[in-house]
Amino acid sequence: MAHTVKDRPVASFVDAPVTTTIHGSHVSSTVRDGETSCGPFTLRWTESGPTSGPVTLLLHGIYAGANGYEWRDLVPVLDGTTPGSGPALRVRVPDLLGAGLSDRPDLEYDPDIVLGAVRSLIDDAGPGVTVVASSLTGAYATKALATGPIPDARLVLITPTGLGDAQSGRGGLVSRVAYALGRHTPLGDAVVAALTSGPSVTWFQQHSTYADPHSLQHDEVVETRRSGRLPNAKHLQLAFVTGRLAMPIGRDDVAATTPLVVWARGQEFVDEVDMVRWQASGAHVVAVSSGLPQVEEPERLASILRAWTAGR
Repeated sequence: MAHTVKDRPVASFVDAPVTTTIHGSHVSSTVRDGETSCGPFTLRWTESGPTSGPVTLLLHGIYAGANGYEWRDLVPVLDGTTPGSGPALRVRVPDLLGAGLSDRPDLEYDPDIVLGAVRSLIDDAGPGVTVVASSLTGAYATKALATGPIPDARLVLITPTGLGDAQSGRGGLVSRVAYALGRHTPLGDAVVAALTSGPSVTWFQQHSTYADPHSLQHDEVVETRRSGRLPNAKHLQLAFVTGRLAMPIGRDDVAATTPLVVWARGQEFVDEVDMVRWQASGAHVVAVSSGLPQVEEPERLASILRAWTAGR
């Protein structure tokens, strides 16, 4: 999968306000912008750390206002920016198709479209890639690697869906009608505006996502609102909230990828039974007390990732 890379001056990365910087504003000695082709569309990413070597690919979840900003606190711990954090890794942070700075086409998003985009990003990262995928995207990454293996690839999932009830089955007629109405009527705009409003983001993150409500920062609220209201960004978000993007996976998919699952017990909406299902299917599971470890305890998550990749 062909891609292009362009060096970016550090100053432009650091000085940009959070509302125009999708992957945070940490200082890195090497920050690069790049693109991956996905059919007729372009997926955009930033890369930091060493300019060569295996890629650590961070795939954000799918939710209202989602983009690579989700990884803002983990990136500097992995790419060597944070002193004493361990060997510097080559870290790539894309936005999925329909989100952030990647192309946001007016499409009727379904699992095949999302899976194709995830597979394009993984294929482009190349042999030896460590794929780190969050929530629903974890199910897509599992399916992508199970059906299209990459040599020496490693898979790390952060509280993934797919084996349990959450996002494992697509909605029926009501879901299809709701999605169709939302895509090209003011109803869909109103739904996205409500989901990405400051009060909505604040309440959900503090009551459902983070174990420690104080982990939520104002910049995250601003960025979620901005990203969620970009032109055509509503199409992917509406597909998610209407249940159109469920990606069920089986025990064979897990056995084929043998992932490390970091299970965040601090999230209000997770089910411990699902964690047991992953373990019983062949995944290695590490439970943490936080709700969003890439934000609440990035140093510990980085340590877990390094130990896993070193031992494979």
